[in-house]
Amino acid sequence: MSIVDLIKSQLTSEVLDKLSGVIGESSEKTRTATNAAIPSVLAMIANSALSGKGLDGLLGALRDFEGTDPVATLKTPGATPTPPSGGDILGSLLGPNLSTLLNILSKFVGIGLPAIKTLLSYVGPLILSVLAAQLKGKGGLTPANLTSLLTAEKPNITKAIPAGLSLADLTSPPSSTPTTKHVTTTKVEEPALPGWLLPLLALGLIAAGLYFFMKPAEEPVAPAPAPAPAAATTPSAEAPKPLTPVEIAPAEPKLAIPTVDAVSKGLTEVYTGVTNALALVKDVPTAEAEAPKLTALSTELDTVKALWDKIPAEAKATVAKVTVDHLDTLKGVVAKVLEIPGVGEKLKPILDAIIAKLVGFSV
Repeated sequence: MSIVDLIKSQLTSEVLDKLSGVIGESSEKTRTATNAAIPSVLAMIANSALSGKGLDGLLGALRDFEGTDPVATLKTPGATPTPPSGGDILGSLLGPNLSTLLNILSKFVGIGLPAIKTLLSYVGPLILSVLAAQLKGKGGLTPANLTSLLTAEKPNITKAIPAGLSLADLTSPPSSTPTTKHVTTTKVEEPALPGWLLPLLALGLIAAGLYFFMKPAEEPVAPAPAPAPAAATTPSAEAPKPLTPVEIAPAEPKLAIPTVDAVSKGLTEVYTGVTNALALVKDVPTAEAEAPKLTALSTELDTVKALWDKIPAEAKATVAKVTVDHLDTLKGVVAKVLEIPGVGEKLKPILDAIIAKLVGFSV
C-alpha cells in the first residue's frame, strides 16, 4: 500500500463526517479536499527534503509526531473534535508556499480559505504521524531512510494528485527550513535616553574638547642615556667557542583512531547524497548535471574507507549495519534510474564504482 493510501485509510467515513462538521462543509467536499491535500502536501515536503534543504526540518517534525494520533478525537464516538497539537506545523515546513497551497486547494475544491486551513491543521499532523510510523518500521528516523522512502513513494504521490490540480505556482523549497518547535518571543525595546539629557551630554563633550585643545603641551622628557659598555678586564681572554648545533628529530605525529560514529556518519552522508542526486535524474541532461556530484561522492567514499580501515575489527560490525540497512534500497533506486533511456551511458560507470565501494563496508 502506498503512503498516500495509508494516510487516507485513517480518514474513514465516520472521521470525514466529523471533520466536515468541524470545517463547516459537506462530507463530499471534505473528502475531495482531503484527497487533494494529502498528495499535494506530500509532494511539497518530499521535494523540499530530497533537495536537501528541508531534510533536517522534516526529520525534526517527524520525531515530534512519532507515536501520535492527530485525529483521535475524530475517531472517538461522542468525543468533541479538538485540533491536534502542532496543527500549524505546515507553516514551519512549507514557509510562504503554504499560503499559495491554501489558495490553490480553495479554488480547486470550491470551499473557503478558513475551511481549508482548518482541514490542513488535521491533515498535516496526520501525514507526519503516518510517515514517522513507516520510518520506524524500516529502521528508524534517519536521513537515509527518509530519502529512500520519499524517493520510492514519489511516483505514487505524483499519481495521486487529482487531475486538474496544478502545483506549478509554488516556488522552489526555501533555502533553510525553519525549526519545527514554535516559540513565541516578545521583543524588548531598549530604553531610550531622556530628551533632557541629550543637551547636557553635548555640552560635556564640547567642554572636554576645549580643555584638551587649550591645555599647554608638556615638554617631552629626554630619555636617560644608555650606560656605556663595560671595558674588558681580561684582554687576553679567549673568545667563547661556538656551540655545535644538535639536530633534534621531529616527533612522530600521533594519529587519532577514528570513532565508529564518525565512520557511520560519513557513510550515511554518502548514501543520502547519492539518493538525493538520483532523485533529480529524469533524463540525459539531468544525469549529466548530477554526474559531478556522484563522482565527488565516489571520491568521498575513499576517505570513509580509509577511516574504516583504522577502526578495530570488532567495531566494524556497527558500521556495516549502515550498509545492511541501505545498500539493497539504493541498488533498487540505481536500477530504476539506469532504466531511463540514455542515462546508463552517462552514469553506469560511476554508479557501478559507488556500489562496489559500498559493498566493501561489510564484515
